Amino acid sequence: MSQASPSSPRILALIPAYNEAGRVGGVVAAVRARLPVLVVDDGSADDTVPLAEEAGATVLRQQPNQGKGAALRAGFRWALDAGYDAVITLDADGQHDPAEIPAFVDAFTVQSADLVIGERTFAQMPFPRNLSNTIGRWLFSWALGQPVRDNQSGYRLLSRRMMEATLSSREGGFEFEVEMIVTCVQRGYRLAGVPIRTIYEGEKSHIKPIPQTIHFMRVVWATRQAMRRACQSEGRRSRWLPLLLLPLIGVISAALVLAQGDASNSGGEALTVYPSPAPVTFIPPTPLPTALPPTLPPLDEVIGAPLPDITLTTLDGETIRPRDLAGQIVLLNFWATWCVPCQSEMPLLQRLQDERAADVRVITITDPHLGQTERAISEFLARHKLSLTIALAEEDGTLFRLFEVVQIPTTVFLDRAGVVRFRHLGELTEDDLSAYLDQLAAG
Repeated sequence: MSQASPSSPRILALIPAYNEAGRVGGVVAAVRARLPVLVVDDGSADDTVPLAEEAGATVLRQQPNQGKGAALRAGFRWALDAGYDAVITLDADGQHDPAEIPAFVDAFTVQSADLVIGERTFAQMPFPRNLSNTIGRWLFSWALGQPVRDNQSGYRLLSRRMMEATLSSREGGFEFEVEMIVTCVQRGYRLAGVPIRTIYEGEKSHIKPIPQTIHFMRVVWATRQAMRRACQSEGRRSRWLPLLLLPLIGVISAALVLAQGDASNSGGEALTVYPSPAPVTFIPPTPLPTALPPTLPPLDEVIGAPLPDITLTTLDGETIRPRDLAGQIVLLNFWATWCVPCQSEMPLLQRLQDERAADVRVITITDPHLGQTERAISEFLARHKLSLTIALAEEDGTLFRLFEVVQIPTTVFLDRAGVVRFRHLGELTEDDLSAYLDQLAAG
């Protein structure tokens, strides 16, 4: 794909969404007047997906819900594979004014900024958000060693190299946006800010105060330690040492704000205070439908029965029917390029195929519409020198539904008569594989 010229960069609007059926359509329509739009649906249970598509967005579906950080990284991977020079991230709840997009584009093209943050006016926020965001800014600026006017704003522009730099993150929630700033500064990339409107219309926040404060303090401390190590390695002193008392002041103030927020929010609405807790490890989006269609049998009836007559299309455009492989043991392996356990087990599957091609056939199945593209799949195969059969998931995801693929990798074993015998969840080891093959050979 040809690269855009410096004077006309290709920029994508990226909107993570979770249960935003009431607003996402209007946001997408307004943004599409200026940029192409990609919506990453983070496991919504409402009509977010059809309404976003109806408004003209391309939609990636992330199942189950994994947090804003995971949704953003899925969008970044898609944008990188599609050849975009930058993305502008907006929230789906209408808090970001699409009319301000040109300011971000100007900062990118004129200042060559890698990360442009939309800076809100905290004084215009409702209490206690105004105070909590101010405290968060103080703490994070102290930890980073340089002022940052709005570290929690989700209205941002990221350059291509900035997107690439974030893909290894393990932050799954709102902390990802804070960590993003640290990455930018540590790599010496250009950080910029543009003023934006401060919009609050009584929307319900997905952030919970007390856990988010605890996790935000973890991010602040980790940031401080990382920046201190960087300063020491470069033989320079931090410019913020006189502000050592600021974290203590911030913790005390945050506790008071949370107490006030809980008292004033007895109606049950969570207040936006600090980023959401991150999972211990990042699990990328899994191509899993939310429910089995009524036309497919439950899993306990699938195991022990012949595989339905299904025709798969390979990455090369050919077709393959697992039923035609009678006489061979068949493995159906569900995977994705961004799945770390999938990457780990691929050499084992390749070795099995190479050594037992006469009586074992490995068919790997992946979906090019969820966090990856066909180009990314081809590049992955070339990079890892894999020659396995790659089948693309059917449009309706029949096999994913049939075997209730709740995580990837998942591997299904068929005996020589085409009967489904086993379903293995997670990464296969050599011992796992030997045990399954021994049972199939004995049977």
